[in-house]
Amino acid sequence: MTIFDRTMQLLERTLDLRSARQRVIASNVANEETPGYRATELNFLGHLRSAYRGRPPVVLTATHGRHFGLAGARGFEAVSGKLSQVPAGDLPLDGNSVNLELEMAKLSDNVMQYNAAATILAKKFQGLLNAIREGR
Repeated sequence: MTIFDRTMQLLERTLDLRSARQRVIASNVANEETPGYRATELNFLGHLRSAYRGRPPVVLTATHGRHFGLAGARGFEAVSGKLSQVPAGDLPLDGNSVNLELEMAKLSDNVMQYNAAATILAKKFQGLLNAIREGR
């Protein structure tokens, strides 16, 4: 039995990925007036769902008995996001594909999702702290 269950590991990785997504969105907003800049997006929810269901994003096969396994990349640590360009319809004359309203909506949603995960994780730690205090 472990103190930190799969939910806590999932929340930890979610916070890491949400933080990375925040940096990508902030970069898009900062380059809103940069000619030729293409907006990017960090997608990770599909990979995180697969890892939670027990299907890691990469399947490795050991073809020799002395090959190393997944010792360093088990579970949610192996989950990473995929950075891709945001598809843009009609580009303005400067070739910049950043839509400020869309980026601000993404920013707001990401902050809410980050805060929700952080709150749930804090409650889990509070539960552990309560269990420790009751054990005295």
